Amino acid sequence: MPRRLAIALIPWALTAAFATGLGGPGLADPVADFYRGRTIEIDVGTGPGGGYDANARLVARHLEHLLPGKPNIVVNNLPGGGGIRAANALFNKSARDGSVLGTFSNAMITEPMLGDGQALFDPAKFTWIGSASREDGLCLATRSSGVASWSSLLQKEVIVGTAAPGTTTYMYPVMLRNLFGARFKLVSGYPDGGQIALAIERDEVQAICQTYSSLKIGHPNWLRDHIVHPLIALGFGRNPDLPEVPSVMDLAKTDGQQQVLKVVLAPTLAGRPFVAPPGVPVDRVAALRDAFDAMTKDPAFLDAARRLQMDVQPATGFEIEALVKDIYALPKVVIANTRRVVTNDDASK
Repeated sequence: MPRRLAIALIPWALTAAFATGLGGPGLADPVADFYRGRTIEIDVGTGPGGGYDANARLVARHLEHLLPGKPNIVVNNLPGGGGIRAANALFNKSARDGSVLGTFSNAMITEPMLGDGQALFDPAKFTWIGSASREDGLCLATRSSGVASWSSLLQKEVIVGTAAPGTTTYMYPVMLRNLFGARFKLVSGYPDGGQIALAIERDEVQAICQTYSSLKIGHPNWLRDHIVHPLIALGFGRNPDLPEVPSVMDLAKTDGQQQVLKVVLAPTLAGRPFVAPPGVPVDRVAALRDAFDAMTKDPAFLDAARRLQMDVQPATGFEIEALVKDIYALPKVVIANTRRVVTNDDASK
């Protein structure tokens, strides 16, 4: 080839190399290429309304601007079994390419070890993306029930609505009854906490144990107008908004009780987790986690969360993944005892 012709071809060759991503590191972004123009789904394990649904829609609005390629994100509701239906679908049916995420009760972390066998997923194999908040629980009773405090719950029976075994709405009241003598009478079968809340408003049930943020977001008037009485906080400490309400940790007097509480309450540290199926390509997992972490620090997201009365206390995907591994490494005897306490059988037998 003549030297003059070779020199003339150099600019064309460099242009072609850059166009095909061969011109240097960082010029091609396969993650952005995948997400650009794509619609991402977030499947929520509850029906419309309530804390999990509001949280998912808030995250969808802000996460899509931070992901490479800026995809559109839509939210779908997949209620049933307190989140079991959504978790099963995400693990077994959803695309494993980073185009489908899920969010459901953090109780799904322990549901396979503590539930009634409906879980068709392995929490240790999920791809944990992150959570924007901690999710301590709260048990409360209606004013008309005549139960206004923890001490009165030990004296008078109250009807509590629950979803499926393995969910927090079920495990919390059963645990409190079996460990500490709370006089809960269960009415089960509701698909999620939102439907139990509706049952309270219809006077079908008198009590509910759910996440405190769901109460604040979905029914801010309940506490404000004294429609309900808070009975017990379900977290590793007292609720800072309700310091006069005892924490369940205040009740634990034995090593056995403390071990059960550590297992049952551990998922509260995972908040409202966002999850992808197993097997998502590692570069897309990294992009999802990085975008989620950036979102929890973004002023626009923080302002929107504040307006929703959502307390932002983020947990990273790495932290939730480590939590799951720790739980499933516990001695079998601790798991067996915890399972006995959170079932509907009388654990004192």
